[in-house]
Amino acid sequence: MANDKFRYDGKRAVVVGGASGMGRATVEVLLGLGAEVWVLDIKPVDLAEAHFLEADLRAKAALDRALDALPGSIDALFSCSGMWGADGRGVDLMLVNFIGQRHLIEEAVRRELLGKGSAVAMISSEGGIRWAEHLPVVLDFLATPDYESARAWVEAHPDHNDYRFSKEAMTAYVKLRAHPFSRLGIRLNATAPGPTMTPLMKAHANWLGAEERFREVMHIPGATPEQQAYPLVFLNSDAAEFVSGAVIHVDHGYTAGALMGQYEHKSTPSLVAEATATVRPD
Repeated sequence: MANDKFRYDGKRAVVVGGASGMGRATVEVLLGLGAEVWVLDIKPVDLAEAHFLEADLRAKAALDRALDALPGSIDALFSCSGMWGADGRGVDLMLVNFIGQRHLIEEAVRRELLGKGSAVAMISSEGGIRWAEHLPVVLDFLATPDYESARAWVEAHPDHNDYRFSKEAMTAYVKLRAHPFSRLGIRLNATAPGPTMTPLMKAHANWLGAEERFREVMHIPGATPEQQAYPLVFLNSDAAEFVSGAVIHVDHGYTAGALMGQYEHKSTPSLVAEATATVRPD
């Protein structure tokens, strides 16, 4: 059995948020696997082999210009952007963490830049684990048809403009859109990283507290960006050509241990709800 299904030779990969953290690590892995890599970010990636297009997720026009500038179709789209902001809240946070990234995906599908045989992989989070508990409000948000209406929804619901909700929306989006995308020949998946030592995590004391809790329970440090990048790259490779609608916990068994009651965790009821969630058809 050939191992070339894991490679990206002759493929064009677009990495949204590829200038730092898990996104940058994803770019490095893709380059090593032979991909032609385009980074969409507000700042350039410091890798000469990667192409760069400036794209601010807080501005729809900027995203459309970036799609206009791509030289052709996309084989693999990686949705890696994330921010915390001043206090983990705000409309800009929602635009960067979900709304802008959803727009890029849906617009790329509409333009047929993403077509049969292509794949999308997003970075959700353990922080979005309560999506099934909050399903009615999450689905109400996801029912917004475009960038502008999603922004208006967030502005009208200030209780749902935080990091947690952005990741709940992303996890539910993967579940909601995987089947319609599959009918177009497009796969859609996500990873849900546990504590990962990115610049974003290191900049926020409360996230470092989560990593300390992880060390206490698992007796190992949080993941490196590279350890998160490899599963993400796998999901968009031909080696995963029958995987779609999956949100994979990349946390060395941390979530599984909570589900099985092997240590106390506030999210255990959420894991049970996730296992029994039903999402209405689109």
